[in-house]
Amino acid sequence: MGLFGRSRRQVFKPSPYNTSRRSRKLPRWFILLVVGILIGSGGTLILQASYGPKRLTVLESQRLTDDLAALTLERQQLQADVTELNRQLDSSKTGAQKTIDELRAEIDTLNNRMQPLRDEVALFTKALTAGVKFDPIGITGAGFEQAAGSDKLQYQVVLVQEDDQQPPYEGRIEVTFEGRYPNGRAGSVKALVVPFTLKHYQHLTGSIEMPNNLQAARATLRVYRADGNQALSYRTFQVDRPK
Repeated sequence: MGLFGRSRRQVFKPSPYNTSRRSRKLPRWFILLVVGILIGSGGTLILQASYGPKRLTVLESQRLTDDLAALTLERQQLQADVTELNRQLDSSKTGAQKTIDELRAEIDTLNNRMQPLRDEVALFTKALTAGVKFDPIGITGAGFEQAAGSDKLQYQVVLVQEDDQQPPYEGRIEVTFEGRYPNGRAGSVKALVVPFTLKHYQHLTGSIEMPNNLQAARATLRVYRADGNQALSYRTFQVDRPK
């Protein structure tokens, strides 16, 4: 009986027709995974709360948003101001360049008008220096006037340097006057000393008061270096009596 008896082991169970349900449990690894995630998230929250940056409240967040909007508006305003300043700068550059061009054209016009005057001055200077003795300064002419009975004397002196390419010459003129005093006594006095800086030619003019109302008849003009005591050249002129 035992050899041919049926075995109680059901080989093909469960079968589609078996109505008994097998209990389903979550795998242990899944449970451990979920627990680990929960623990990690909790630890992260604890660390952020303890050591992380402070979270903003709703009011602080709103205030920060308002400040950001205000800064954005200010930046836009500044950008608009910069754009306007650049526009004004470009306009100023254009106006300045136009003014420069106009001034250059005016200078060219003036130079063209002055060229004939330069030529006349060159001829005049050449005429002044004709027959003048240079040591190295030449006295091309002088004029002295003193009204009768007046103690005031007017003078004009023209000095010339032979080479206009030479550096400026530092010197002085001294004038000695000879004449008579109101009591009839003859006398002389050095009453005029004028320093000068001469490039090519120079016109010195002015007036002086003669000491003791001397009525000058002659004037002797001498030229010296600025720091010298030896006369380089001299000339004598008559003092005119204007009517």
